Amino acid sequence: MLRRVFCISMLATTPLIVICACLPQIKQVEALPAQLFVTIPSHHPQPDLRVSSIYNAADGWRLRIEIENFVFTDLCVSDAKDLARGHAHVHLGDKKLATAYQPDLVLGHLPTGRHQVTVSLRAQDHRVLGRQEGGIFAATVTIDAL
Repeated sequence: MLRRVFCISMLATTPLIVICACLPQIKQVEALPAQLFVTIPSHHPQPDLRVSSIYNAADGWRLRIEIENFVFTDLCVSDAKDLARGHAHVHLGDKKLATAYQPDLVLGHLPTGRHQVTVSLRAQDHRVLGRQEGGIFAATVTIDAL
């Protein structure tokens, strides 16, 4: 019975997992599903997101997330009412690396090579913050690790 429940739950969640894995690549989407996205109306102040990185020999790579019209919080709720409050998901390529509840994040030492780090904003209920005209609030920085 437990095996059947596991198999059914995996089949049911696979589309959600695929959608979440593709979020860093979403640039322009016509209609954002309300189950996964919180759309910020165009008449509300829009988050302005910038991401930068710096290397420190002791800690490795650090990420700085600068955002206007958005407040970081580690308080999660089941239904986000405040559109400008939440956290960020940090992806290294297409793999989720971390959740940021503050603007500074230590990524650590990265393997040698060029890496794309994408930060996307999330509401307090973990839905992705989207634009009314389509797309999401996200920024990418390229890190050349030696």
